[in-house]
Amino acid sequence: MPQKYQPVTPKIGDADSKRAHRHLDSLAELPDKGRIEHVGYIQSVSYSAPGAPPMLSADVVDKSSSMRVVRGTVPHIRLRFMGQKSVPGIRPGVKIKYSGMVAPVDQIPTIYNPRYVIVPVPRS
Repeated sequence: MPQKYQPVTPKIGDADSKRAHRHLDSLAELPDKGRIEHVGYIQSVSYSAPGAPPMLSADVVDKSSSMRVVRGTVPHIRLRFMGQKSVPGIRPGVKIKYSGMVAPVDQIPTIYNPRYVIVPVPRS
C-alpha cells in the first residue's frame, strides 16, 4: 500500500528561536559573546584582497550619519560574509536587521555569516 506524502513546511522564526537571541536596542549593550539581534546602519564595506579567499566585511553602527566618524569612537560591529565577493543590498547607508553569534575578532565584535534583512527606509 503506497504511503501518502505530505509536504514539509519549515518552522523559521518560531518562539523558541526568538528566545535564543538577545535583542539589542543599542550597540552599547553588546555582550562579549552570545547570540544577538539588532537593527543598524552599514557604515562601510570592505572586500578581500585579490589573491585571498572571497570575503565581504560590513561595519554596522546604530545610526546613519553623514559625517565621517573615526572608527572606534562609536560602538560598531563587523559582519563578515565568508565565501562572498559581493552580497546584494549590502552597501554603506543601508538599514539592516541582522542576527547571529557575536565573538571578538582582533578586539572587534564580529558575526560570521549573519542572517539579515534589508529594512526599507521611507523616502522624504
